[in-house]
Amino acid sequence: MTSFQIRQGLPFVSVSLRANGKSLTLTDILVDTGSAATAFRTDALKPLGITPQPDDPIRVMVGIGGGTEAVIERPIDALEIGELRASPFPIQIGLLDYQIQMNGIIGTDFLLASKAVLDFSTRSIHPLK
Repeated sequence: MTSFQIRQGLPFVSVSLRANGKSLTLTDILVDTGSAATAFRTDALKPLGITPQPDDPIRVMVGIGGGTEAVIERPIDALEIGELRASPFPIQIGLLDYQIQMNGIIGTDFLLASKAVLDFSTRSIHPLK
């Protein structure tokens, strides 16, 4: 069981990513059940050697209010939140320039793949038992 913090009325966690033979832990990751896909800030992934390439598939994220952002999609070896894991897992990479401080968004795709349970009474996220 991993705890999450509530900031500005929203749940935030830390995550671990594995790609290119490297591991990285990121903080300030928003858990967003209203987001279909999981996305991270481009500059946050540089330690993993993940940088945009000309042949990366381009996707368009649509946010609340209809705003859009072009992102690239890239598979990584694994994404983990405590006991929750999805491997391999596709992520989206973009600027994520929103009005709140965050390094990424955990979307419904990861929550479904890892069979996550968000328990707001204990402020924890864990696998379905």
